[in-house]
This record gives sequence, structure tokens and C-alpha cells, in this order.
Amino acid sequence: MPQSALDDVQAIVEAAPGDIGLVVAVTDRDRMRFVATRGYADIARKQPVTPDTRFAIGSISKSFTAIALMQMADEGRFDPDAPITRYLPDFHPHSKFAPITGHALLTHTSGLPNYLAHVASMRFLIVALGDFEPRYAPGEHFWYLNTGYQLLGYTAEAIDGRPFPLILQKRVLDPLGMTATAPQLDDRLRGRIATSYVRAPDGTYVEAPWFDYLSADGAIVSNAADMGAYARMLLARGKAPDGRLISSRAFGRFATAVRDDYGYGIDVLDGGGVLAHSGSIAGFQAYLVAHLDEGFAVTFLSNGPLDKALRERIVARLSKAKARGAAPPTAAWPDAESFAGRFIAADGRELVFETDGSGGLMLAEHDAPLQLARLGKQSWGLYLTPKGPRAFLFFRDAAGIVTDMSEGAAGYARQGSERPLAEASAAYRALVGRYAAHGEEGPGVRIFVRGGQLAMAYADASLATPLIEEAPGRFRFAKPEHAPEWLAFDTVIGGQTQRLTFSGVPLYRIDLP
Repeated sequence: MPQSALDDVQAIVEAAPGDIGLVVAVTDRDRMRFVATRGYADIARKQPVTPDTRFAIGSISKSFTAIALMQMADEGRFDPDAPITRYLPDFHPHSKFAPITGHALLTHTSGLPNYLAHVASMRFLIVALGDFEPRYAPGEHFWYLNTGYQLLGYTAEAIDGRPFPLILQKRVLDPLGMTATAPQLDDRLRGRIATSYVRAPDGTYVEAPWFDYLSADGAIVSNAADMGAYARMLLARGKAPDGRLISSRAFGRFATAVRDDYGYGIDVLDGGGVLAHSGSIAGFQAYLVAHLDEGFAVTFLSNGPLDKALRERIVARLSKAKARGAAPPTAAWPDAESFAGRFIAADGRELVFETDGSGGLMLAEHDAPLQLARLGKQSWGLYLTPKGPRAFLFFRDAAGIVTDMSEGAAGYARQGSERPLAEASAAYRALVGRYAAHGEEGPGVRIFVRGGQLAMAYADASLATPLIEEAPGRFRFAKPEHAPEWLAFDTVIGGQTQRLTFSGVPLYRIDLP
């Protein structure tokens, strides 16, 4: 790896804007080659990030879980192809299909829902999933699910007879010398790891809520040096400093893509030459990528939003294969001007949006324009009024042109757009609104109507998806059709439903935009 490439990475990291902390660590097969830092571990106290700063790594933890289980497979104590009920006899979802196996859970192909926030990191999850009925047979489709890895952690506990964090400590962390790594996120780490942040509607950063997390899908806290040690094990295809961590046969299964370029807790890319995974929890974001054929790996650790474009630029600079290809696109936050214009509803009502000359957007109504607040960086756009429960969601066509927007039950087409409009039914109008679960993790969602069809967006504006009614008051995702998630509305007060059950998680109507 040429020093010029590392120098360029150093310059990229140093030039990154903002106060959010970032660590970028590069290792080859033998040793750590480079660690760059910038930003703050604690913004309020102006405490800089250092190479030793620890961050939660979120779902990168899934590959650790898979490695521990494949060790047990090497010992003949875990069979990935056996029904998971062999190890968890209290797990029995209603299903007309073949039993769910460990392999299906490891590869996100079991058909279970992604996440049950109200029982995450709690053993009751085993029973809660008993009310769920998969839409398809194990192995038919990929659907990312944290619940599956939570079940795998309880499986490991049933086999090894000890708490899962201690299993990780003995089987993975200690053999790799990961002395700074904690196998669970709990109060003992308060003040000893970076403070994490989330973006507020005005673009500033606020501290993310703290919560304890113990489950096998994403509870590890680590630093650059320790993640380098883990990455070198991946580059060595399962070898540790004092011998193999898992057998070559087990690593081969771990690093073989099954569906959607996913193996056992890891993305398997470029025909198996690259292993990668992202992670996020409690405001922390991380990314690990190991180029097995080229012999290098990069770890990104952050206590806030991690810029994907910056990440791709750094990896491309280090990879010979990437350098031969086109440069990765640079992500951009669409400017307010792209959302400005006149929007007309099916009944003739109009909303007019104007720019304020400084990158903001205003709603032109009444005697004076109303300044709006932008939430998130999604290209489809979400703006909130500074007061009152109003939210405006903007959507683009394949060419990136804003064609329409929705405010609750009302849909509006941009003047001159050919986007068809339809009135929302009275039944749908009763469902529209904001729903939330109490607690640090949420989730929270917005239910709205677009083109006469009910749709959902997460409260952080990370997804907008149309819904299909499969039974009165019960909906599923329109795309992909195999998505196991479901939504059911009930309890009407004042003409509005008050509860939304989202794949088993109860959410309640709340008067927020």
C-alpha cells in the first residue's frame, strides 16, 4: 500500500467538515498501517477524538456472533442446517413452511420481521415471535432482521451455558487480543466512550439518548486498534495470532453469499473478494470493509452520521481495483430550490413553496411566508412547520425531479407535472398521522397518503414506502412484496385511529408533525 494513498486519506479525513468525531483505521494482513482522527468525542467539552476513543459498532457485531456460532459448529455443537427449535424449544412461530434454521437466521432469509423494539435485548422476544406467521419459506427471500441475530445469541447461550457477552469475550475478543472492546453496551461504559449525536431538524447535533443493549445483533463497543485485530482475522480467512479462530471450512461458509450478497453476518461482495458491514446504534455509526484479495481493511468509527461519500472515496483511494474504475459519486444534500414551486391537489387546493435566499424553504400562505425546517438528508425531502403538527413530504421521479408532495391525507402534484392525483378515502384519512412508541429506541412513523394510496415513512425520514391493504385495517409493504412487516390500526377516538401495531410493536398516535 503506497504511502501516497495513506497521505491522501489523511487529507480527506482532515478536510471533513463538522464537529462529529471520526476515526479511520487502515490495516494490512500484518499490522495497523494508519489511523486518522478528526472531530470531538464530546462536542460540549471539546474533547477530541483519539485513536483510543471507543465507539459502539452496531450491526458489525453480527459477524462476531456468526464467528462464535461457527466455532460451535466446528465443535459439533451447532448445526446451521438444523431447526433453531433444537436449541430454542420455546420458539414456535405459526408457519406452514419448513422450520426456520440457524442458516436462515444467519443469512436473513427466515421471513421474520426486522426488529421488535419493545422486546429487543430481552429474552421475551422468543415468545413474542410466536405470534408471527412468515409469508414465505425460509431461504426464498432476503429481509434484513435484527430479531434473527437476537435469537442466534440466545441459541449460543443455550449451547454454551453462559451469557452471550461472556461467550463473545471468551471465543472472539480474548483470542484476538481485543482488550479495549466491550461485548455489551451498558451503564458501566457511560463517560468512558464517545458521546453520540443525532441531527436535529435545524441541522445541528444533539446528544442521542443512552440505552443499555445486550443482544447479539449489535451491542459491541470497540476502538480502532481492536477493530484492526478483528479485520486482520478476516483478511487471514479465520486465522488468529495463536491459531485458527474458526476452521477454513467454517470460514468458507461464513464468507459465502447466499442471497442479496449476504453471508453469515457479513456482506460478501466482488465474488467473495470483499467482506463488509455497516452498523448504527444510539447515534453511533460504523463501517468495516476487508479486501481479502488485496490484503487491506478499513474501519470507520463515528459518534454521529457517517458520510457515505467520504467513506467510498477513502476506500476507492486505497483499492487498486477501485482506482481502475470510475470515481464514486459524491452524495449531495439537494438544495431547497428543487422543492420550490406550486403544488395542486385533486380538489384544486394549492400550496406554494419558495426559497428564502439562504438555503431554506418557506410556505407562502396567509400574509407572510412561513419558514420551514428541513429534517434529514433524503433526496425526497421532509420539511416541518416551526409550530403546529404539519409535515410536508416531497417526492422525485427517476430523473430526480420533484413531482409531488403530501401533507397528511392530501396529495399535491407540482404544477406542470403529469403525476396523477387521487382523493384519499375517508377510511384512510382516519389512519393518517404520527405514531410513536415510548422509550429511547422508538420507533416512530408517519402515515400519510400519496396518490390516494396509504404510505409510511419512519420519523427520521429514512424510508418512504407505499402500503397495500390485505385485510380491513391491516396493511403490508407494497415493495418488496415479500417484506414480512405488517401494520394494523385500531381504537378509533374522535374519528382517528389511536394505535398502530407495527409487526407486533405497539405505537400510539401522538400530535407531532
